[in-house]
Amino acid sequence: MSVWPFGSNSNSNNLNNISIINKKLNEYFNIINNLQSDDISINPNLLNFKDDNLNTIHENEPLTKSPSTTTIGSSSDNDNDEDEIHLKKQHTAKEQYTITDLDSTFIESILKDSELLNELNRQNNKLLNFLCYGIFYNDTTKKQIQNFDYLVDQLLSCCDSIDPDCEETTRIPSDNISQKENNIDSNQEKEDENEEDSENNKLLQRATIISEIFASDIWIITDNLMKDISCLNKIWSLIKHPNFNSEKSILVSIYIKINQNLLFSKQDDYLKFILTHLTLVDDMLKHIDISMVMDFLLKLIGSDRIDCPTGIIQFLSKQDLIPKLLRFLNNDTYGPDIQAYVGDFLKAIIAISANAPLDDVSVGPNDLTRKLASPDTIDTLTSIMIRERGAALNIAVSVVIELIRKNNSDYDQINLLATTLRDNPPTNRDPIYLGYLLKKFTTCLPSLFQIILDIEFDKDVPTRKNQLGEIFKPLGFERFKIVELIAELLHCSNMGLMNSKRAERIATKRDLYRQMFLTNDDNQTVPTLHRLSINESSIGYNENNDDAIIRNENDNVINNENKSKQPLNENKDEIDNALEKFLQENDGDDGDEVDESFDIPYVKDTQNEKLRNVPTIGDFYKISLYDNYIIPTILLLFLKYPWNNFWHNVIFDIIQQIFNGRMDFSYNSFLVYSLFDIKGSYQFNKLIPTKSQDPELDISNFKITTDFILRGYQSSYKFYDAKNMNLGYMGHLVLIAEEVVKFSKLYKVELISPDIFQCLQDEYWQYYSEEVLNDTRMMYSKILGGGTYVEDGNGNIIPQLPDTTYNTDSKESGENDNDNGINGEENMGGGLVNVESLEEQLSTESDLHYKLKQMLISKSRTDVDEANEKKGVIILGPPPSSS
Repeated sequence: MSVWPFGSNSNSNNLNNISIINKKLNEYFNIINNLQSDDISINPNLLNFKDDNLNTIHENEPLTKSPSTTTIGSSSDNDNDEDEIHLKKQHTAKEQYTITDLDSTFIESILKDSELLNELNRQNNKLLNFLCYGIFYNDTTKKQIQNFDYLVDQLLSCCDSIDPDCEETTRIPSDNISQKENNIDSNQEKEDENEEDSENNKLLQRATIISEIFASDIWIITDNLMKDISCLNKIWSLIKHPNFNSEKSILVSIYIKINQNLLFSKQDDYLKFILTHLTLVDDMLKHIDISMVMDFLLKLIGSDRIDCPTGIIQFLSKQDLIPKLLRFLNNDTYGPDIQAYVGDFLKAIIAISANAPLDDVSVGPNDLTRKLASPDTIDTLTSIMIRERGAALNIAVSVVIELIRKNNSDYDQINLLATTLRDNPPTNRDPIYLGYLLKKFTTCLPSLFQIILDIEFDKDVPTRKNQLGEIFKPLGFERFKIVELIAELLHCSNMGLMNSKRAERIATKRDLYRQMFLTNDDNQTVPTLHRLSINESSIGYNENNDDAIIRNENDNVINNENKSKQPLNENKDEIDNALEKFLQENDGDDGDEVDESFDIPYVKDTQNEKLRNVPTIGDFYKISLYDNYIIPTILLLFLKYPWNNFWHNVIFDIIQQIFNGRMDFSYNSFLVYSLFDIKGSYQFNKLIPTKSQDPELDISNFKITTDFILRGYQSSYKFYDAKNMNLGYMGHLVLIAEEVVKFSKLYKVELISPDIFQCLQDEYWQYYSEEVLNDTRMMYSKILGGGTYVEDGNGNIIPQLPDTTYNTDSKESGENDNDNGINGEENMGGGLVNVESLEEQLSTESDLHYKLKQMLISKSRTDVDEANEKKGVIILGPPPSSS
């Protein structure tokens, strides 16, 4: 009896199981050893137990001895004495074996053994050779079958036989109803159900075990699988199986597990196999709603890095991955869920293709993201937004926003303005140029913004009631996403390359170079079928020139069929001549840069004409914002939806960008001017705004100070009086007010326009910015839990908790600390001066509201007194009281 209270039975069972596996293997190899002299075909690797066949050798396996001293199939050092005696008896008896003894019982008994996977992980030499190179003979046909092929076939057979709803069947059998209707005895019904569940469980267990064998990270298994293309094709065919249809399907788990292991362990060989599948994109996109499949496709894309290209990205690009993904953005054909999967996958591609790699996952700019930013794709995206709207619009906007964020030209690895075609020849991995994108969305901006207005004036939109009992029209995702897009396009318009005319010309030349001289395979040059050139007239963004992109007239500069018929070396001279001629014509002067000289004041007719004549792409976008009165309109919509903080945040982002942009360089100063004096801005605009259907959206007299900030503040003040709480937009309203104040202090605004200066001198604005906003800022700066900020004498502002300073005066006077409720021990060393006693405290919103109310009352009295004084009115005091 064992003295150990735990684990003795388990260890014994494990040893017995391992012994069973080794016993079966020894028996099998003993038969092989006796049959190898006969006329049968045996893989030499089956009898080879050298260390170099495996990554590592099972620590309990003995090193292989010379065939002259070791009998093949003899037991290992770990085999028990009983097995050794059994084998010795077999050898001494010299039994005569036939091929009928090599039947499927060996592979079947191994598969049923509970310790198979554990022994596999220990990399048992004999077991691995048995699985990879072992054979058996069919009982009826006597045909030789490879164990490895048998495992693959059994895996597929199990996948065919598994009930696709086996999980549901186990919990709630699907045939319960029919059995009851047929009045089957309940006991018999349970027996049938249990038998069916048991069969499904056996199939599931068998398929799982086989898939674990193929997915194990063991060199001999992955190598054998990669060499056997027929087996690999059978496993790949699971993606076309009828039951490969949901995230819960066991087939999906098996397929991903095996293929993902091959991708990581035998990447080069596996990708060569992948590149033979001409329907890869179609096969994958049939399962766009299965995240595991799309994650696997993303891993395939992630294998194609700049420093170690594999060609998979160009392969997917040739199969039109991007256009096929965009076809899902159709509201009539696909639901919001499917479109959400597409959007997530597209954004994931963009994320790993960022121009500024942030981690090891990044593959850098490539053909897929270049296709996303191409004119054709941008045309498709804008059409989807305007035509489809709904879920398709939301997804398309999200994709464009992600494309802009991950391809900020200010962080490009290659600075277009500081390079040449010779010094830095274009490749398919060049940074993505967003000029085409920004230009196309600028031309479509009025149509996109009209969607916002159409929804606002649509009386059929159902209203809702909030928790305060207010009836309101919901903002909706469409309007939010469009304004979010406007904000991101404004970010894009502020990028350095978007404000350079030279950058546009350089990008066009590099695109043309890629069309003419790069194949889709390896960035090698090929001869062109006809000569293309760049015309200066094709550059520019006047309203009559909507397509400034140079394209091949036939859309097939490179003919892949002709290219494949002739070796590249035979055309070397022609290539060199064509390339040299192209460089001589196009690698020279790229024209003048933007004229940055601004006269004072910045906002004037001459400046307006200069910027509008041949604008940069960035100015082209800002001019469209200006001409369509978009910013003032969305500011008024800001006030109409006081409880949507997402809406407020994105509008604040727009205003912050405008006030923090350069005033002496682009059309940004005109945007600022339109916010302070909309009437004055009419002189620079071709369009005069029509009167709005909604008086609350009337921008004819709009000024950001009085018609937005003060109006919003007054509405919130009245709401607080009624509900004892502020309106939801107050936090962002204060932030916008702070931006206006910061702008007025940062710039000498009369240099931008005297009208802005006059607007900021408004009496009510002065009172607000100097009194109300100051008190609001003070209250919002309070530390949670009390205290304030004080200066420590070194110029640092630090938090000061409520004063518990040790009272030194009382100590000197002999008073007891404990009498005053002060623990002298805890307060030794004194503290900072408590400035809370020096100023009026505004600890809560109620304090601030009361303070403002008193200020407004006082201000109102002052206004009345001043008015009476001007009119000569004398207010008599009350009559003297009679004594």
